Amino acid sequence: MPIPLEDVSPYFQGIGIQIPSGTEFRQGDVPAVMRVTGLVFKDIARVLNVSEDAARDGSAPLMRANKDKLNEWLGHFAWLTDYYMEPLMRAACGVADTVENLKTEKITDQKTIISLQEKVITQKNRQLTRVQEAVKTGMETCASAVESTCSEAVKAGMQSFTSTVESKCSEAVSATFQETVKSGIQSYASIVENKCSEALSERKISAAVKSAVQAEDRSRNVIIFGAEEVSDEAVEDRVTEVFSHVGEKPHIVSCSRMGAAPKAGRPRPIKVVLRGSDQVKQILRKSKNLKDIAA
Repeated sequence: MPIPLEDVSPYFQGIGIQIPSGTEFRQGDVPAVMRVTGLVFKDIARVLNVSEDAARDGSAPLMRANKDKLNEWLGHFAWLTDYYMEPLMRAACGVADTVENLKTEKITDQKTIISLQEKVITQKNRQLTRVQEAVKTGMETCASAVESTCSEAVKAGMQSFTSTVESKCSEAVSATFQETVKSGIQSYASIVENKCSEALSERKISAAVKSAVQAEDRSRNVIIFGAEEVSDEAVEDRVTEVFSHVGEKPHIVSCSRMGAAPKAGRPRPIKVVLRGSDQVKQILRKSKNLKDIAA
């Protein structure tokens, strides 16, 4: 229950301030503390005939007051400390503990985030390694198949050609001519094998794979002509609007205007890269529906 000030000291009779008797400091207690301390300092200034500022800054000659007054003032300040200062300090300690706990939680959360990021990076590295191994295995298999096929074809052809020539030579030419023909055949076989090896070089296989990848990339491109171009435009929003007219919402990987700054009345075409070539085919099938749409 609140304690009336007049029950604390006769000096406060009639001021009408209720002092709470709890142990927790509340924001609403601040006006009461300021009012009580102000009354005490005013009384000190009145009794000692000094300014209130002098009473507050400690320069007032307190020893000029009698013992009863000094005891009264001391009792008031002791009462203020007991009812307000100690609860306020306890509240401040509680706030400090809460702040420290929040700091600890923040550090723990940051460590968790770092751990998750490391796991994501590790998983991406594993996936990249698997892709590299799969590509390497595929290229080795392809090279082996091509080399085997080419070697078998050359070997069979050379055996057939050698058999035919030797058969004809044995019937109509001398041994010297046969040796010359055999030498020519061996030279021809060497040239063919060298060419076949060059065709199967790692650089050419890599070029073939790169060409296939580029072809796949191009199959995911769409070029939009005649789309209105304005300054500070959002190109992706414009592309999404165009696709919506054909009832499609594909996944857009990237999009941008092509060429230099536009000329008046001649908007630059837009290059759009989609996730897959199947989306490109679906949009191209419906592209005829765009001819009636105003740019």
